[in-house]
Amino acid sequence: MEKMSRRSAMRATAAGAVAVGTAVLSGTAAGDEPKPPKLWTLEGELKVHPKFYYRYYLVLLGTGQICALYGADHGREQDQLARLKLPIGVKVRGVLGTEYHDGGTKENPSALVAGWILYMDVHEVEPLKIDFSPKPEPGSKP
Repeated sequence: MEKMSRRSAMRATAAGAVAVGTAVLSGTAAGDEPKPPKLWTLEGELKVHPKFYYRYYLVLLGTGQICALYGADHGREQDQLARLKLPIGVKVRGVLGTEYHDGGTKENPSALVAGWILYMDVHEVEPLKIDFSPKPEPGSKP
């Protein structure tokens, strides 16, 4: 192996440092890519709210809790849900989040109280085989 001059060694070190710095800043180094968000699964009855700032929501099975349903891009209208005929049960997969509703401003007050909302940006929708149609009262004639 031939001897490297001090000047050549400095140039090689500087070039290596630039290459590593570029890889780190551009995110190409192994393990530096952002992880995709975790998709959660919820099941329940799909409902449509006529006046709320989210249109579709899910009444979770067994709990009665509600979860607002948005599009995957956080859009208020969800095409996959719009095609379903209500009443229907659905299984949805998506990214969960929370959002604070401040109840409006003094200039534009809201009829809704301030509070936190659980929402899902829906990526997948699957109809369930659960009948949510209204049932006749016991003892009434069909």
